[in-house]
Amino acid sequence: MTYIEELSEYTYAHSAYYRPITKAVGWLARDHTFWSFQPTDELLDLIWQYCKFPVARMRGSHDCEFCSTNLSTARDLPSLLAGLKEARHHRRVERNGETMMLGSAEMRVFGKNGLVYAAPNLIYHYVSVHHYEPPSEFLEALRSDPRPPDPSYSSLLEKFDLA
Repeated sequence: MTYIEELSEYTYAHSAYYRPITKAVGWLARDHTFWSFQPTDELLDLIWQYCKFPVARMRGSHDCEFCSTNLSTARDLPSLLAGLKEARHHRRVERNGETMMLGSAEMRVFGKNGLVYAAPNLIYHYVSVHHYEPPSEFLEALRSDPRPPDPSYSSLLEKFDLA
């Protein structure tokens, strides 16, 4: 996945989903360190709710660079197919009886003074499995209203032409 420095301007691939005053969060890469912590169930539930309202859906998908798969060592078609199946397994997640595929969309969190945070939906995986600690200002915005599934959250997505 593309690495974007924490809280820098969101610039993913000159995206059509860019909006002014949008900060990047959770655009991690193997060769960049990140803070870690033990996430709470409350936080994981919050992130899960945001992931259920995807924006910037892509045709392709990204795999977690921190999870090892056999994909990088594939030397023939059978091992390549096995590696692809294993990578797909890492993107499929379950929580509270619901299943979701990660790695092909983003989420938006609305902060104070019109600030917007853009994160890949893989952030759920990064927090739950690798204990990635997002910046405190993002966590504060995540816990503030509006948030999904409240209709006012959906209205903001529509206002910014992200729905």
